[in-house]
Amino acid sequence: MNFLEKRRPLILSLIIAAVFKIWLVFSNSTTFNGDEAVIATMARHILQGAKPVFFYGQEYMGSLDAYLVAGGFAIFGEHVWVIRLVQSVLYLLYIVTLWWLAKLWFKDSLKPAIVVILAAIPPIVVTTYTTMSLGGYGESLLLGNLILSLGYLVIYGDKQFNSKTWIILGLVGGLAFWTLGMAGIYLLPIGLLGLWKFDRKKIKYYLFAAGSFLIGSLPWWFYNLENEWGAFSTLTGVHIYSSSIFERIQSAILFCIPALLGMRFPWGSEYLPWPLIFVILILNMGVILFIANRCRKRGVKDLSNGVTILLIYTLSCFMILFLSTYGIDFTGRYLLPLYLPLLFAMASLISYLFQKKFIFGWMVIILILGTNLIGSILAANSVDKFTTQFDPISSFDNSSDQALIKFLTEKGELRGYSNYWVTFRFAFLTNEEIIFAADLPYKQDLSFNPLGNRYPRYSEIVDASEKVAFITTDQPNLNELIRNKFESLKISFLETDIGEFHIFYDLSEAVRPEDIGFSQ
Repeated sequence: MNFLEKRRPLILSLIIAAVFKIWLVFSNSTTFNGDEAVIATMARHILQGAKPVFFYGQEYMGSLDAYLVAGGFAIFGEHVWVIRLVQSVLYLLYIVTLWWLAKLWFKDSLKPAIVVILAAIPPIVVTTYTTMSLGGYGESLLLGNLILSLGYLVIYGDKQFNSKTWIILGLVGGLAFWTLGMAGIYLLPIGLLGLWKFDRKKIKYYLFAAGSFLIGSLPWWFYNLENEWGAFSTLTGVHIYSSSIFERIQSAILFCIPALLGMRFPWGSEYLPWPLIFVILILNMGVILFIANRCRKRGVKDLSNGVTILLIYTLSCFMILFLSTYGIDFTGRYLLPLYLPLLFAMASLISYLFQKKFIFGWMVIILILGTNLIGSILAANSVDKFTTQFDPISSFDNSSDQALIKFLTEKGELRGYSNYWVTFRFAFLTNEEIIFAADLPYKQDLSFNPLGNRYPRYSEIVDASEKVAFITTDQPNLNELIRNKFESLKISFLETDIGEFHIFYDLSEAVRPEDIGFSQ
């Protein structure tokens, strides 16, 4: 009983978080998109004997998430809700590691309780990327907490000369590194402080950690050795966009930070209603002023070891945000690691308020949880619902999926060509009975990126079929191009709309994307 009593805040938080996730998963509040469908397809292939190292079609983002989903499929069957179940379990474990981390870092026993209670209903962006899978965000947040906790123990705690702890730290760090590059944000402060506190007596423990790191990241190394160091080139190469520091700062202020604070949906440019934004701004301004005042009074020299790690960690987050191209992504997903210092800062303020007047602390907790919950309800009832997509071509719910599956099945149109955001969804939903290759563009300017074809095997299957259809999504220019090409090739065809999908079917003979002008 004493064990449970000491952990009542953690248990309460887990119950609230579990109920919140169950509502999200089973209330039709989330959409099943192309990226998540790739994870689901990979999981299915894993159960069939495949051993993917990375997300299909790329040489970064390890396949850990797909293996976890495969485990879920093996137990519960191949359903979309199982993917969300895996992500929800990961988030509950994230809360448990938050509790442990806060216990290590803070002497104040109240702060860990506040941290986990606040985490039970997080801002919309955190909810989005810890409920729907994009291949590793949930795992990275969980592993990141473990890196910070274990790192604290071997640098400042009572495990400085404990071989097992050093080995586990290395294994977790290696696994996180393979899973997602986000691991660098967690590894950097631990590495820097480890060097700062270098001790010759610990050399063998450093070697233990380095060796176990290699073991934890073995899939990454094996892939490189077999593929001419492709993953290494991706890791060190120029990433996606070129942008100025000014553009990154502007994006962070206008989009990323407001998303992290829960002021806007990460998939759109619209902000939440102004009363909610006002409350969120007041709360966070209060946190900033409180932390600034505490730092001014205590000074840097009086910082605790945990706060020192947190400070370096936070600076690392901002440095990566402003000095890399990640800062231009307006969804705010690359700021997810900053949720940790945000929680701890809020917990510090609320703990102070509890000491001054009990009711003030609870008022702030209720305001934070309330604004996050209202934001989530608004998101669930929005046109887009919870989604990881932000382009109209790819941002659509699943209301027309079954109607399209029925139509294609009845017409015998089981093979064809479409874009990335369509193909994997319907391959998974139909147990790969309906296969469309991702050989069409999904941009309004009709620019085509061959990397969208994540699984070339589908193209091989479709290219071998003598009967194909074409499916587009909110792309009138592409529809007109296809229509004109068919007519110039003397191909008879029919076309129809089902929800957001436009289907060209019953072609008099098979036409390939290269016949329209898109090379595979």
